Amino acid sequence: MKTFGQFVVGASLIALVGLPAAAQDSRYKPLPSQAQTGDMPELLKSLRSLTDQAERSKAADPAFINDLRNLANTYDNPWPVKLLSDDFRDGDFTRNPAWTVIAGTWQVDTRGRFSGLHSTISKPKAASPQPGSTGTGTSEIIGGVLGGLLKQQQGAQGDRQAPQAAPDEHATIFAPVGITNAFAIRMEIASRDDGGRFDFGPSVGQRGDNLYRITYMPDAESGLVLSRVTNQGTQLLASSNGRVRLEDDKSHVIEWKRDRAGKMIVALDGAPVIEATDTQIAKSFDGLLVDNGGGAYWIHSVEISGAK
Repeated sequence: MKTFGQFVVGASLIALVGLPAAAQDSRYKPLPSQAQTGDMPELLKSLRSLTDQAERSKAADPAFINDLRNLANTYDNPWPVKLLSDDFRDGDFTRNPAWTVIAGTWQVDTRGRFSGLHSTISKPKAASPQPGSTGTGTSEIIGGVLGGLLKQQQGAQGDRQAPQAAPDEHATIFAPVGITNAFAIRMEIASRDDGGRFDFGPSVGQRGDNLYRITYMPDAESGLVLSRVTNQGTQLLASSNGRVRLEDDKSHVIEWKRDRAGKMIVALDGAPVIEATDTQIAKSFDGLLVDNGGGAYWIHSVEISGAK
């Protein structure tokens, strides 16, 4: 702890060494010495305050200031490892990173009102699942590839064959990347049509037999739903309070964080809307599974970070 405190002091001194007289004569004021002692949270707070001061007063090189800020983030960030980052600006989703289309049609739009990885399912026919669903009713058939529950449904119903979704009722895509059990996912999306469904989450394999998922349903009483999918079925973990409407000609950011203890927080445009804790899936994941179950959606960017 003492070593880190010494670094905070030393870093501020190094940042000022050799600077021109104009920079040294800036409005920058060193923090009081007592603010540079204490436990780790206090030290990180002091470092960030010092960094902000230096940036405002231009008391240090911008690259150095950025390094200090990144260093502080690594000490209290449970997800310091960047696993995937894609904004689709290169117009190609098949490389760097390589996404795999499992169902339907996906393309990258670079012009028009929205840009990013896009799919449209124009005529959804299956009903959206209700928040209380446990995966044993026919409403979960809409999960298709994502839920990985079709075989289970058919076995449970015996001679009553579960109806299968038509090929044009889903567009599913998978980004193969190792995702640690503790993760942070940031996805910026845009939606155009009502009456559909959009799912995404870290999955063990491409079929989605074991995954956590966020479901967006613009016409449901709870617009965002967090659930766990295993071969035992689908279990609702938590949902947003009230309807969610993303069809406003704007892009929206969904941030989903899960720590090592299984606590998950989902925020929409910076405001927390879902909180739940679940430890049933304890293994790491093989990639990110995304499913369009009805509507027109654009994924403007995706960022995934993980634990060390």
